Amino acid sequence: MLGRRLAALACVTSLIATACSVEPLDDPGIGDRALTSIVYASDGTILAEWHAGENRIPVEYDDLPAHLVNAVVAIEDERYWTHGGVDLKAVMRALVVNVEAGEIIQGGSTITQQYLKNTVLTPDVTLDRKVEEAVLSLRLEESLTKEEILERYLNTVYFGSGAYGIGTAAETYFDKRVSDVTLGEAALLAGLIRRPTLTDPFVYPDAAIERRTVVLDKLVELEWIDQETADVADIEALDLNQREALTQAEFPYFVEEVKRRLLDDPQLGATATDRYNALFRGGLHIHTTVDPLMQESAELAVADVLNEQDPSGALVAIDPRTGHVLAIVGGRDFYDTEDPVAQFNLATQGRRQAGSSFKPFVLAAALENGIGTDTVLRGGSTVTVNTDSGPWTVSNFDESIFPDLTVTEATVFSVNVAYAQLIDAVGPRSVERLAEAAGITTDLQPYHSLALGAQEVSVLDMTSAYGTFANGGTHIEPVLVTRIENSEGVNVWEATPAVTPVLERAVADTVTSTLAEVVKRGTGQQARIGRPMAGKTGTSDDHADAWFVGYTPELVAAVWVGFPEGRVAMEHPKTPFTITGGFWPANIWSRFASAALSGVPYGQLATDSADGMVTVEVDLSTGFLAGAHCPREHVARIQMPADLAPTVICPIHNPEGVVAGGGGLVPDLIGEHLSHAVEDLTALEYQVSVDWSDGGPLAQGTIFGQSPNPGAAAQPGSVVRLTVAGPDPNEGVPSVLGFPEADALQRMAEAGLVVDVLHVAEADDLDARRRSGMVWKQEPPAGSNSDGVVTVWVNP
Repeated sequence: MLGRRLAALACVTSLIATACSVEPLDDPGIGDRALTSIVYASDGTILAEWHAGENRIPVEYDDLPAHLVNAVVAIEDERYWTHGGVDLKAVMRALVVNVEAGEIIQGGSTITQQYLKNTVLTPDVTLDRKVEEAVLSLRLEESLTKEEILERYLNTVYFGSGAYGIGTAAETYFDKRVSDVTLGEAALLAGLIRRPTLTDPFVYPDAAIERRTVVLDKLVELEWIDQETADVADIEALDLNQREALTQAEFPYFVEEVKRRLLDDPQLGATATDRYNALFRGGLHIHTTVDPLMQESAELAVADVLNEQDPSGALVAIDPRTGHVLAIVGGRDFYDTEDPVAQFNLATQGRRQAGSSFKPFVLAAALENGIGTDTVLRGGSTVTVNTDSGPWTVSNFDESIFPDLTVTEATVFSVNVAYAQLIDAVGPRSVERLAEAAGITTDLQPYHSLALGAQEVSVLDMTSAYGTFANGGTHIEPVLVTRIENSEGVNVWEATPAVTPVLERAVADTVTSTLAEVVKRGTGQQARIGRPMAGKTGTSDDHADAWFVGYTPELVAAVWVGFPEGRVAMEHPKTPFTITGGFWPANIWSRFASAALSGVPYGQLATDSADGMVTVEVDLSTGFLAGAHCPREHVARIQMPADLAPTVICPIHNPEGVVAGGGGLVPDLIGEHLSHAVEDLTALEYQVSVDWSDGGPLAQGTIFGQSPNPGAAAQPGSVVRLTVAGPDPNEGVPSVLGFPEADALQRMAEAGLVVDVLHVAEADDLDARRRSGMVWKQEPPAGSNSDGVVTVWVNP
């Protein structure tokens, strides 16, 4: 026994002698182990943490609370602050035990030695390795301060559950910054170092708590805390982070798109391996553009409209002024293990036919080629166009029959036969080039069928391209990441999106004013949000794809609805009814934009004038002027030049006889009361517009001006504008029917009114579901006086 002890003493003597001849050791840092990269939302919240094998968030010594430092030192190396890198007392004890056992069974390593083992030495447990470790430790303490060594040690040690470093451990187990951990949490973390797997609190909570007690008892033994403080810490509840959330990113479709793009970005490395290492081992801080409130609004809007048994939806929202991508909904549930396409991003990776939502690019090309919105195109229900590949026959949706009509009206009602003529006039090549310049990145082919959206595009591309119209003709490349910093906070990557002038502002503004009419009175009415907006619906010929793409000056968003597995028609019995872009996609867009723009001041969109036009009602099932008996679902109000308006009332639905609708004479209404004048004009099938003005001594409601003048010829359906004496009744209670709740409250507040909101559903369940969140009744009615309080009924 004495011989073995003498041998141990000889080893220590040799170690000390060797230490005196070893060169000083350079700072090993934290080795070449992986650092965790962090992905941030635009508001600074954490979206995801990326790491390869080792999950590590480095911290500085100043971030460490004193009770955490004391807990680690107490349980791992109680004489750390006094020894020179090697604890000779501990070494002697360990050497004696090991020599007596004939093998290495006790370590005696200091924190300095453990740090070196984690960074520059092999994990082999041999006497030679232990001697080398001790020698290097002695020299390292001549190069670094105790605080610097402890900081590096705590950034390298493994705490279990994939957490390398104290910063990562604090977030992994407690969802806290290391500076915020309590004494009880600090003791638990310190206790993990010795056996992180067997004391993992996620797996072995009882063992973790027992180990916490050991650490607290050691602190009391060393008189670094008193017994009462230890007892309080030892009864702290084990409030652990939700483990599942640690592996799941917030807003995963957005985050995965960021990852996919960065892994393909040569600015982060010349090879795929370099880029992978930068993202998963480089400790980068990646700042993105996603707006959490808008992202949540987008996800809720899709979920509110589409049930589990319905098709899937995708949505992308962009700020057209900056190109910043604010939200991405790429599917129903990225983490659904039972869905084989759950992790396929329908918004960015999916490619589907755009349908009529592609028509604005044809419109823009036509405007660039000198075709105005007042240009008249031939109507009908079908048309055949000669193309390079042969005759191309096009039919309107639902076989609707339109009269000859202007480009504006052809857009408002999405008339296929008119757009077939339009693309033939400008040439598909010009449409292809314009769409690609505007932001469509898929490989478009210059075929006439582009006019009807027969080629495939992504939701992201459609959003970006419509942003060109919203931004006055200038396209800004989509931006998902604004900047990237390395682990030391140095900016190593900055977004430099391409900014491309595509259209003259006059052309872009004309497209916008035309698309605003689509929402006001055309196929996009379900998307209205009570503020200036423009947009276009789209439905593929086989009903497998339905779209709505819309924008305000501040926001552009595209919504797609369809079955992700392929071209499955959204018709009964697959869906409750035939789905078009004007229904589910428009409803989703409206719900999203109402929430996303809540509190955002209204911007102004370009508008167009309808001078020289008349508005007539046309029965689209027959092409004649609509009569009293025509089915209202087939009737559309269309603006057109007076000389082109239909003059025969539909004889199919009005069997009393064919009625000539030719020009009549506007009656003289000066001096009449408004109520009588409206009756007379309605009987003559004119429409009425009223301007209220100060009529001096005239009685309220007396007409003292009109346009057209008395005796002028006007087609049925024409608008007769009356100037009426008296205050505008709309200056009383404003109308908020059909408004989203937030917009209704804002409008009433602007009028100085207090609102009592009743969340009661309409009697019709379908209307209530379709108009969720919308005002469907108000009392007092619009235009009336109020005592300052207005009651509105809102669908839940």
